Amino acid sequence: MERCWCYLLIWNIVVAAVQVKAISRDEFPAGFIFGAGTSAYQVEGAAAEGGRTPSIWDTFAYAGKSLDKRTGDTGADQYHKYKVKSISAY
Repeated sequence: MERCWCYLLIWNIVVAAVQVKAISRDEFPAGFIFGAGTSAYQVEGAAAEGGRTPSIWDTFAYAGKSLDKRTGDTGADQYHKYKVKSISAY
């Protein structure tokens, strides 16, 4: 029965993907600016490094209130992956 639900889910995803209409830049008004965003909590990691203090999200997650009981202590760990360039390089 589980396999059946899995196949049904995959089928629905495929059908939805086929029905998606391509969007062109011309469909947006002149001057429209595209953007994207993220949160430091999702990306940063390094919860107790570099002078960082607990945020409201840390308090929430440490209390076990997130759905999967995980915290953002590691996140995407950009803190350790980012290469710092010298300002003089610019």
